[in-house]
This record gives sequence, C-alpha cells and structure tokens, in this order.
Amino acid sequence: MTRACAVLDATVVAWAAPGLLLSYSMKYSVPLKLTGYVLGASIFLNIAEASIQRLCAPNIATTSVYYTPDVSKICGKSNPCKAFKKEVRMQGSGTLPGGKIYTHQGKTHTLTSSCDTTIGSSGKCLIPFISVAADMRYYEPGDIIQMPSLKGKVINLPDGSKMIHPGYLIVQDTGGAIRGPNRFDFYMGSMGLRDARTGKINRDNSFGYAASKDTRMVDKSECSDSKSFTVVRRGSVSYETSLAAIDDALRNISDNNRVSLASITRHRFPAGFQ
Repeated sequence: MTRACAVLDATVVAWAAPGLLLSYSMKYSVPLKLTGYVLGASIFLNIAEASIQRLCAPNIATTSVYYTPDVSKICGKSNPCKAFKKEVRMQGSGTLPGGKIYTHQGKTHTLTSSCDTTIGSSGKCLIPFISVAADMRYYEPGDIIQMPSLKGKVINLPDGSKMIHPGYLIVQDTGGAIRGPNRFDFYMGSMGLRDARTGKINRDNSFGYAASKDTRMVDKSECSDSKSFTVVRRGSVSYETSLAAIDDALRNISDNNRVSLASITRHRFPAGFQ
C-alpha cells in the first residue's frame, strides 16, 4: 500500500492573492498556477493551470520507491512514536512487533505467517524488489512489467540475503501520486533509502541513491534507457513464462529463505485494510 497522496485535478475556490503559486504535497509537489478575480471584498481563485511533473518517454518508466518502516528502528521501542507515524503517512503502512501492520489511517492489523511485509491495494502480500504500484486506469493487478536492465542483477534484500533479479515486476499496488501509463512506484520491503537513526544513505539498497544505473529507481526525473519496459498482460501468451521466472528467482534466494510466489501472493487481507 503506497503512501496516501491527494491529486488536485478539480476546480478549487480559495482565499489568496492573484498569481499565487501553491504547492500541495506529502511527498510529491503539484504546483498550481492560479489566476484570480475580485468579487466585492473577496478574491475567488480558479485553477487556470496545473503543472504536474512530466513523465519520461512512453517506453521509459518514471520511477520512485517506497518501503515499510519498522517501528523499532525509528522509535527504538515497540510503541509508535511521532516520527514513525509521520513516515507511515508517507509510505502507507509500517511494521509493529508480533506480525502487525500499522496503516496510515492509524489502524492496526495482523498479518498471517505467509506474509512478513505488508498488503497492497490488490489484497496481495507485497514482494520486496518485485512488487510495484501502478495506475489502475492502465493496469490490472497481476500485470507484469518486464524491465530487461534488471535481469541478472544481484539485489540486496532486507533480511541480508540476495536475489538474482528475473527482470520482471508485478503490479500489486496503487498510489495517489502514481498516475500515468509509465509511472511506477517500486516496493523495497523494510529497506529504506536512509538509515532510520543517522539519516545516512543506505548504500546496500539496490534501488537507492548509491545503486548502479541499471537498478537505481529512486529518481523519477532520471529518464535513462535502463528504465525501458514492456508490459506482459494477464492471460497473454508469455504471462505464465514470466510468472515462472519470478517464482524461480524467489525460490533461489537462499536455502534458509526460500519462498515461492504462490505462498506469498495467496495471502489476502480482510476488507477495510486500505
């Protein structure tokens, strides 16, 4: 479940001065160019133009990343502190002791043993460095994004193990700021971009600031050819082959951390989790 962000796409009436530049954001800014007119002593403003950050070329993914923060790493204790709650509002959910998830709505839910991350809007357990959030006007849950630059790359996982990336990602989540056919938010499990205590860049994050060009997904303004992608739709001829490649990559993580795609994605969360 990605962070909750509002998208301003409707006419707004507000009190302000003509020509004011507003910015609404939780993580993403949406600058609004405003024009106004005076009626009596009041200034009514209409949104004349919404300048939303432009996307990369259609075949190049515009990417960002998100993760599931852990309360103990941020607060140093098991009870949610102010900093943890703030991070959860940005990321969508956070981890509590005992296999519990704390949502951006302040609700607490218990995961089953088959899921140790969080649940996406699809109702499926999210897979670190495999699951992505996408715009459901263009995709359906379960659609696969093929990104050749990722194939064969060694990915550091949150538990310290490594995965050879299959070059495929699964659409399993949504987000208010994820809008457009080539706009994707990459899920990283509990691995953040920075150390929760020191703020230093996490150099082990394979999608983060210190990653190689082929796997760096943190910067949505970076429109490199390494982010070229194609879509494998559910029910298409190559869908099962793509799904099997993901399953093989998960099974081969390590002897002690073997999982299967079926065991992870079968978990569904109770209604109302979102």
